[in-house]
Amino acid sequence: MNNKEIIKIKGIYKKKNNVPIIETKFFENPQPFDIPLEELLEDFENKPVSIKIEKIKLGTPIFKSVNWEMENVKEIDPDYKHCSEKGREKFLDMKFGMMIHWGIYSVLGTPESWPANATRCDREFLDVYYTLWQVFNPTEFNADEWAELAQKAGMQFFQLTSKHHDGFCMYDTKTKTWARKRYCLDHGPGVGRVDDVYINFSIMDTPFKRDILGEVIQAFRKRGLGIGFYFSHIDWNDPNFRWDPANRNFDPDYNPQNNPEDWKQFIEREKEQLRELCTNYGPIDQIFFDGTWYGLAFNEMIEIIKMCRKLQPDCMFSNRGIGAYGDFTSPERWIPKSQDDERLHGMLWQVCDPIHTSWAYIPNDKYKPLDVLLHNLVDAVAKGGTYVFAIAPMSNGKFPAQTVKHLEFFGNWLKKYGEAIYSSRPWKKYKEENKEIYFTRSKDNKFVYIINFEDFSKKIIAKDLLPEKNSKIILLGKNLELNWTINHNNELEFIVPNELVNDLKEDIAIAFKIKIK
Repeated sequence: MNNKEIIKIKGIYKKKNNVPIIETKFFENPQPFDIPLEELLEDFENKPVSIKIEKIKLGTPIFKSVNWEMENVKEIDPDYKHCSEKGREKFLDMKFGMMIHWGIYSVLGTPESWPANATRCDREFLDVYYTLWQVFNPTEFNADEWAELAQKAGMQFFQLTSKHHDGFCMYDTKTKTWARKRYCLDHGPGVGRVDDVYINFSIMDTPFKRDILGEVIQAFRKRGLGIGFYFSHIDWNDPNFRWDPANRNFDPDYNPQNNPEDWKQFIEREKEQLRELCTNYGPIDQIFFDGTWYGLAFNEMIEIIKMCRKLQPDCMFSNRGIGAYGDFTSPERWIPKSQDDERLHGMLWQVCDPIHTSWAYIPNDKYKPLDVLLHNLVDAVAKGGTYVFAIAPMSNGKFPAQTVKHLEFFGNWLKKYGEAIYSSRPWKKYKEENKEIYFTRSKDNKFVYIINFEDFSKKIIAKDLLPEKNSKIILLGKNLELNWTINHNNELEFIVPNELVNDLKEDIAIAFKIKIK
């Protein structure tokens, strides 16, 4: 034994498929992985070695592996109340909205806070990212300009990231946590001393020192638009969330069960943040929750949700992280097959979809074509959903010119055809089979709207749609009455006058209003 070199490895010895392995971790990659012993010994061929395995804790996650919509949570406490009927009706009436991802990540032009996930970056980058609050100074931000842009785009509500996964708050929170501070504001890796500092880790710590969420809420409310915010249950900055490998303070030996005071501090901090958000800004129409800590902490989360409900009885909650306690589900970048799609769990729904590749601002990002976005809006609404454009300002607070241009198109389109979208409800079928012709109906069930993406010069044929006797078919936007007939197959037929076709082509889709029996 004295002639052997002793190699110490931290891990757990076990057999997998009858092959001896060590389950271990490396600092650069905090996820556990397996090393076959044979592979480990290859570097020591013809050299006597002895391996000593020092057992380590590989971390016990506080959450179970579930998807964010928590469809396995189907039961709710009998004392819990969902959103009021008033709030649900308002949600159903608001068909088109704006989601804004904005935070310190916009300084770098990265996809939200995901690059600050500790499993995806070098340790040196974390000290770059988590000190960006010191230079985030959006001096050209103007909440009234944002609200005016939304209103001109025909949008009915907004959602702004109050806190993304990095834990940075875009509002005036009084809660505090440990964060990182750089003493030389050159943000290159390894430049200058970086220390821990106990701060709010919010927009009020930045050079800007203004409550962005509060200003946006005030500007949108002044214009009669709906109010919402996004809130992540995840926090990759807070040391008390360090059981998560994505946290910058990740500790594989930390278990919230064995450190109840630390975990309680995190719970209380989230509770206080949501109390602030649900108390300090008046009536809120929607809260878009994200992330989860399902498992040991689910009961605590539900107690927080119950508090939010008492403070905001007319507010719609997304089901992310809370399952059946939510009021709506939120398909991300996809549209349900129908209003009965099983992935909707029988809930009201809202599609969130960025108009470019990223949720947050990235220089020279690629934008989706207008026809694709318009098709998505109509498709979602015809199936009974709401459609939300995710857009993103630059770090200075201005929206890119292409974003403004895209929104201008939708504003012009909705001025003409918005009656077929706003406050609409799904008809008995959402589209004609094998055709790009969609249907919605008015809330009072007196009218059906036809939204046509097909060649405008061709005759429109609609099955199962019988207008009321002597009723009119109106081309919206022109307020033009069109002639119609019922053909031998008992189908509705009508056509747009040829002289109008060229004028309408830039609209991509046109809509008609029909009074039904």
